Amino acid sequence: MRTSGDRLLFARLALVPLCALALVAGVLLLVPSLVSASSRSCSPVSCGPVRHVVIIVKENRSFDNLFGRFPGADGTRYAWKGKRKVKMGETPDVLSEDLGHGGLSAIQAVDNGKMDGFYKIPGAIQKGKDVADSQFRERDIPNYWRLAARFGLADHLFSNVLAPSFPNHLALVAGQALNVVNNPKRVGNTEAWGCDAASTARVQWYFKGKGGVRSPCFNVQTLADEANAAGVPWRYYAETAGKFGYVWSTLDAIRHIRYSKQWKTNVVPEAHFLKDALHGRLPPLTWLTPTWSGSDHPPQSECAGENWSVQAVDAIMHSKAWKNTVIILTWDDFGGFYDHMAPPQHDLYRYGPRVPALVISPWSRPHFIDHSRYTFSSIVKFVESTYDLPHLSHYYRGIGSIGDMLDFHQKPQSPLFLKTRACPDKNPPGGGYRSP
Repeated sequence: MRTSGDRLLFARLALVPLCALALVAGVLLLVPSLVSASSRSCSPVSCGPVRHVVIIVKENRSFDNLFGRFPGADGTRYAWKGKRKVKMGETPDVLSEDLGHGGLSAIQAVDNGKMDGFYKIPGAIQKGKDVADSQFRERDIPNYWRLAARFGLADHLFSNVLAPSFPNHLALVAGQALNVVNNPKRVGNTEAWGCDAASTARVQWYFKGKGGVRSPCFNVQTLADEANAAGVPWRYYAETAGKFGYVWSTLDAIRHIRYSKQWKTNVVPEAHFLKDALHGRLPPLTWLTPTWSGSDHPPQSECAGENWSVQAVDAIMHSKAWKNTVIILTWDDFGGFYDHMAPPQHDLYRYGPRVPALVISPWSRPHFIDHSRYTFSSIVKFVESTYDLPHLSHYYRGIGSIGDMLDFHQKPQSPLFLKTRACPDKNPPGGGYRSP
């Protein structure tokens, strides 16, 4: 199995293949990228303004589902159902079931860039209503909108893979998805997708018209390895083994981290995050993934998910570390929800629909909507540049850095303290769906 990494092919831009990935004796061998990294800033660990980068990864929402109605953003209030254009209804806070968003469902929804097949995917129709072609209003997620209005919102960030969580989470730690195009097939009751999955667990891969299955336990260099090489402390907060949220503990899929001493010291329970943040104990690089109930993942309550996010951001804002922190809040994949903008593709599974990304920091350009094209690789690139990390992970670095949403010359923004909300009834009349 070979890969060229997650190169970005956008309109009017021709790219040259950069690297190859080979699967030899069960080990991925990577050829370094031919693209030189952009100029790096002075390491904030010693002399720069950024001392903490916190990457918060939520679940399963497209850009149009959360921010399609946001003023000034590249959104829409309409969806295409085949050749028919319809106004989107209001997404219920709680759904009856999940929506299909695996590789085949995603391909069906995107329909070769026509963006007109979302209503066909499994789970799209719930209680007689098309929830796939629906979206939230400001009243449904007011705190997400308040954060977006005060700080920065990226409205052209595409998930790296036209696929669900596992490959896109890989991209958030390695800059690329290692050719993975689906979640690992679960074997038994094991709540794990990586090296802790059953020995017979397999995950689908695809590259240049060829595909197959392999173990979901990899041995490639990641952003965590780059941080180790540069002496930059890091921590990954996630649910613990046995809980559903453990599947999002992505470093479990990296063999040399999972079976190292750092697995116990650096991969820590999500429950510890709030206290660590409030007391200024976050390291320079932090990943945070949610509990199942706080994930935004259907059929869970979106209000409960927003509350979880608000608590995490609020803990950082209440700490002394706020003045030196950049928070990146994003969602891992489209989750089956409509988005009107076709992903820039160069093969069957790259790239996925847009997902929201908020950059929350004293240096966020206020009230800023960034229309630049990004991927999850843009987040990895920002961390590398911020901490002057060695380029051990192999992915396409020609994509822009999400750090372009910051302005270090402006007057620093003050915190925005928000309150969690009382959530709606989980079983409202009519299922909570409101007609257009």
